Amino acid sequence: MAVGSIGSYMSSYLNYSTSINQLRLQQALQNYHSTRQAVSPVPRVGSSVKDSSLDFLKDYNSTMTDLMQSANTLRGTNTSGAASALTAGSSDTSVAEVEERFSLRSGQELVLTVNQTAKGQMNESAAVDAAAKASEGMEFNIVSRNAAGGTSYASVKVDARKQNGSLRTNREMLEEAAGQINGNKYAGVTASVVEKDGKVSLQVTGKKTGEGNTFQVSGSTGAAAGLEETAQAAQNARYTVTQDGRSVNYVSSGNEVSLDMGRIKATLKKEGTTTISQQVDNDKLASAVGDLVKSYNKALEFLGSNTDKGMEVNNQLRNMVRNLSSSQSLGKAGITMNKDGTLSFDREELEKNLKKEPNVVREVISGRNGIAQAAFDRGSSALQVSSSRLLRGEQQERETQMMTGSDSFSFLNTFSKSGAYTMNNYMALGLMMDYFA
Repeated sequence: MAVGSIGSYMSSYLNYSTSINQLRLQQALQNYHSTRQAVSPVPRVGSSVKDSSLDFLKDYNSTMTDLMQSANTLRGTNTSGAASALTAGSSDTSVAEVEERFSLRSGQELVLTVNQTAKGQMNESAAVDAAAKASEGMEFNIVSRNAAGGTSYASVKVDARKQNGSLRTNREMLEEAAGQINGNKYAGVTASVVEKDGKVSLQVTGKKTGEGNTFQVSGSTGAAAGLEETAQAAQNARYTVTQDGRSVNYVSSGNEVSLDMGRIKATLKKEGTTTISQQVDNDKLASAVGDLVKSYNKALEFLGSNTDKGMEVNNQLRNMVRNLSSSQSLGKAGITMNKDGTLSFDREELEKNLKKEPNVVREVISGRNGIAQAAFDRGSSALQVSSSRLLRGEQQERETQMMTGSDSFSFLNTFSKSGAYTMNNYMALGLMMDYFA
């Protein structure tokens, strides 16, 4: 019976306290309407705050993932990354430059010997005094014939006198003639004025190389006397390819040729011998370093703009602005660190260093303790931080605002969210305060 009495008493007590607090609320509302005083808005922790936090976490993970992916492309342990990319290369690019169209067979090696490069026909007039006045005008034609049997024409006519009646100089005569030739898009030749030691001459060269592409000059050449004579005959390229111990001779009308069943495009530069084999693709490596620098700077910018989130974001920012490597090592990769911790990249400097000491530069970038590994580790460390730690500063600030709110409705809201039991405690507290008052 005693227990039942206690239960009945507690039920009555809670009902009474609820009634008292409802009465207080009604009185407060009546006072509000009678005095028409505005009630300060109740701060709400709603969807907008949650959306903001979610957006931050998504951007944080995306930024750090991008950094890790850019770094991973350059790590030496990544056999499919830019650090391991191979392409066809020439041991002597002054003899021939090569471009890979299809992958070479593993261990494939070609020896290319350039016996003769392809050239276009070139005619050049006799040198004359550049400043001397022209003694006569010029009027001549150029007829070009290509290997396919086509024909094209260019006509030149230059008066010795200008419109004002004054005589042109030899330089002016030849410059006007070159301008007329180059202005004719259908001409099979190009022209230029060559000047040396105060003397000038007109040089005309066929647009296409090879023995089948020729031209003839006829007419009154005036200051360009001797232009009818061929100074350099058109010629084909002649080269030898040695592969698997067998040498084959080839002839081409141009200097761009295909090797190894079309797998390689080679541009012949001069006579000599070069070895073509698989080499590290420095172009891909340089592009990947540029991408890493962009991703690293993006991560720094993101962290720097979100330091208000709390201590953990600041910790990650401090970790990120530390040097990825020594200034000397960064320099070999074409990278410099700015005062604000961001990185700058000079691609030309990297490419120059790759030619001078390729193994050292690759070790600095892709080695076990290289720049790429350091950047990868920092991105990985950032991703291992829990979401709650990243948002701890923001969460604490919200809780402080809620607990220090001056509005009674905000205070009531805090208790009501925790359930009926806590709400009853709030009501009982109000009743006790009334009793002691």
